[in-house]
Amino acid sequence: MDKSQRKRIAIISIMTYYARQIFDETKLYEFRKSPLKNELLNKKIYVYSAKEDKAIIGYFKVSDILNGNTDEILSATGYDKRSDGHEIVEYYGKNNPNCFALQLYDVTEFEEYLSLKDMRSISKNADMPQYIKFIYENDPLYDVIKEWDEAFSLDGNICNNPSKTKQMILQRAKMKGRK
Repeated sequence: MDKSQRKRIAIISIMTYYARQIFDETKLYEFRKSPLKNELLNKKIYVYSAKEDKAIIGYFKVSDILNGNTDEILSATGYDKRSDGHEIVEYYGKNNPNCFALQLYDVTEFEEYLSLKDMRSISKNADMPQYIKFIYENDPLYDVIKEWDEAFSLDGNICNNPSKTKQMILQRAKMKGRK
C-alpha cells in the first residue's frame, strides 16, 4: 500500500515561544519556508513544542496555505500592521519569493503534555521533526497520541484523573510493545 494511503498522524515542530502564541490564539498563522502538503488541509496536525516543553502539547488544523513573497505574506496575514511583524521579515528575509503562511483554526491545547521522554519510553525512534513528521498506524506512538488526544484535549473531553489516565495510556502502550 502506498504510504500516503496508510493511516497516519502529522506532527509539526514549533519553537515553544511561537507554540504558546498559537495556543493563546494571538498567532493565527504558522509561517514556514517550505509548503505544507495540501492533503493536510483540514486535518489535525499535532504540535511538538521544541526547546522548553519537548512535548506534543496539542493540535491545530490548517484551512488555507498562503504563498507569496515576504511583503505579500505580511500583507495577507495582517502582520504588516502588527508590532511583531519584524519577526516574520527576520525569519523569511526581506525579499524571499517563497514564503508560506498556514492559516490555523480548531487550535486545541492538551491538559497534559505528551513529553518526548514518555514517547521514547514507548518507541526508541520517537525523535521529533525539524519541520513535519508522520507517525503511521503500525507505530506504537500512533495509538498513544490518539488516546492522548481523546483524554487530554481541552475541547470538553477532560478526564477525571489526569495522572492516572496518563499512566494507563503509557502502560498499555508499553505492554503492547512487549508482545
